[in-house]
Amino acid sequence: MYIKYPHSLRKNLKLLATGVACIVGSFLIGIQTAGDVQPVSLIQAGGAPYAGDVDGSGTVDMSDVLIILEVAQGYNSATTDQLKADPNADGQLTVDDAISILSKLSLQ
Repeated sequence: MYIKYPHSLRKNLKLLATGVACIVGSFLIGIQTAGDVQPVSLIQAGGAPYAGDVDGSGTVDMSDVLIILEVAQGYNSATTDQLKADPNADGQLTVDDAISILSKLSLQ
């Protein structure tokens, strides 16, 4: 007995054409967005900042002193990362912190 499946062939061809269109479309979108990839920089999770390095530059310098003075005078408010880098670890950025950094910088 011979059975014809005319609709099955048509369905399979439509399915194949849809699959090819999806693959080609994905490839073209991937090629267009390939230049938008941003590099990932390595960071250390949970790493404590250096004492006095309130700007997060990796070194304690005059810019840290200026930031501490701006916070101490109320021009800016301290972020949590800046408070973690408090030189005397009292949880506040004060003029005393700026003076202690200045004295350490003058000895270098």
